[in-house]
Amino acid sequence: MSHNPPSFLLPYLEKYPIQAGALLTTIYDLTLSVGWMNTRLIELGGWIALVGHKTKSDPLRAVIPLPIHTTSLKPSSLKSIFKALSSLSLEKLPEPFEKLAPTMDDLKLTIHQQTSTNEVPDDRPVQAEEGSILDQETIYTSIVTPDSTVVYYKISKGIKKPNDIPDE
Repeated sequence: MSHNPPSFLLPYLEKYPIQAGALLTTIYDLTLSVGWMNTRLIELGGWIALVGHKTKSDPLRAVIPLPIHTTSLKPSSLKSIFKALSSLSLEKLPEPFEKLAPTMDDLKLTIHQQTSTNEVPDDRPVQAEEGSILDQETIYTSIVTPDSTVVYYKISKGIKKPNDIPDE
């Protein structure tokens, strides 16, 4: 059984055919399995990237989805990606795309609202970007295999000593 991708993704899947399958799998993995929020699509140095975070306290991070067989991501591409990332600001980021499914927090809130008749539901959008920072020194790659396994690799700008890399 195949599913049609969300309509907002179609232009990106057409424009970035090398990344199309990996992009779709990575979006599903990050937003549905990992629980990323405030996720958006941006172009970085000729590549499509996802920018988002798992919790509001985490910095916004960029992920470049790649199929396992690609040999296109070369040092010159990484240089372009980091250059584009360093020129980004929170104000320049596009709006996050709509959630593909409700999160556990959304479901808990719905249950709480349904069981609590004395409270008025708060329909205001959550301002998750307030106080957010954009990690411009690190990019992540998601390597996607034909069986939809996703492995993430962290690439730092410059050479970092192991004790300079925080555990995540």
